[in-house]
Amino acid sequence: MEINKGIAFFGATGGCAGACLARCLEAGYTCSALVRNPQKLIDLLATHDISPETIASRLTVITGNVKDPDNVAQTILPTTSIIVSGIGVSPVWKEGAWFPILDDWTICQDGVSTILEVLRSRRTAAVKPLLVIISTTGISKFGRDIPLPMVPLYHFMLSVPHKDKEAMELMIIDAMNNQKDNDAIIGEYVIVRPSLLTNGPVCEGAVRSDVEDGDVAKNAIGYTISRKDVGGYIFEEVVQKFTAPNGTGRIVAITY
Repeated sequence: MEINKGIAFFGATGGCAGACLARCLEAGYTCSALVRNPQKLIDLLATHDISPETIASRLTVITGNVKDPDNVAQTILPTTSIIVSGIGVSPVWKEGAWFPILDDWTICQDGVSTILEVLRSRRTAAVKPLLVIISTTGISKFGRDIPLPMVPLYHFMLSVPHKDKEAMELMIIDAMNNQKDNDAIIGEYVIVRPSLLTNGPVCEGAVRSDVEDGDVAKNAIGYTISRKDVGGYIFEEVVQKFTAPNGTGRIVAITY
């Protein structure tokens, strides 16, 4: 991909998309990011050793909400060729609760719906972007894609956020196939399904990946992966290798 092509980020204050954004800025890409708290993003990028000068010259920060079409439209520029979304919400444990509580359990599907709405309004645009979405393992329609000991955690404690991820994925696949009006609004999609996320360091050479293509991604069944390695994988294997939309989509599982 040419360095002057733009990349739009949503959910960049999260560890996965934030790590990818840091790598993109470091490599010289021009980026935009929609966040509710700009200072939180600046502080996160500082932990990746991204200087204020680099941020000022290569990153446009838009303050707003991913559910607001106007805010999203400001973030997706006419030159944007890649959109990276790490939209999500962290579970909160409240006193007396048996399970963690989500403040917004449809945030993934709502956010992606808004992104697609903006792209749909620009259907005639010259650039139909690559849409990269961070999802999760544990939701494969082909069978168990997580280690057996992880099943209780995934299918009971995380069932609500996983339903949100499933709905989000279906929206993206439909936007590519566009069965409704036979005119795709994105040029390509990559759905990245990491295993259980940690805040650990980068583990060079430890990431395994496999494409789900008519069967479970058997070569990438594992327990955990760090957010930094998820962001690094997206940068190295998706962003850097992207040249032009190919009119297809793929689902990739990644783990240690």
